[in-house]
Amino acid sequence: MDVKDFAGRLGREQAALTGLVPRVLVRALEVCGLGAEWGRASLSVSTGDGWVLGLRSGLLPRLLNPFLPALQEVLSDGVRMRATIHIGPLTGGRSITAGSGMARVQAHRLLDAGPVRALLERSGPGTKVAAVVSERAYVDAVLSGYANDDPGLYVPVPVRVKSFAQTAYLRVPVPTGELLTHGFTTPEPRRGRT
Repeated sequence: MDVKDFAGRLGREQAALTGLVPRVLVRALEVCGLGAEWGRASLSVSTGDGWVLGLRSGLLPRLLNPFLPALQEVLSDGVRMRATIHIGPLTGGRSITAGSGMARVQAHRLLDAGPVRALLERSGPGTKVAAVVSERAYVDAVLSGYANDDPGLYVPVPVRVKSFAQTAYLRVPVPTGELLTHGFTTPEPRRGRT
């Protein structure tokens, strides 16, 4: 997860915001009945402007529903976040190499993708969470029915960041602004005839 416009905040505000992120995540996990999972996480690391949390794969459906709506609920005014939900193996342990692997690289690429960034740019302050879900997580949790979430709440988009390219799925628990009037994606500009 990343906080929107972290770098645009005054330096003196950034430390407080960095400290707020884990408290918000713990609260959202508690609200949706997953509070004990914070202490069980195989990976829990600050990125400065966000957080990486590695939980057991069996929780995947619940991270889409009810966690994303709970995160929307507990975020304070003025704090908006991008989140990615992905699944895959990571190295274990407590050393500096813990949490390494392609799944983590891919999660960071998804989080940096233009379509998920655009969701918060094109929405109002009432939209506090914009999520991008990997294709694998979508298939495993949403299409399977385990997330008990309507597949129609997810919008497929192509994601290309550096050498990473895949179809991902956008999910916004509370859409506002242009997301309501124009949808989650912006149409490609029309090319004139030459």
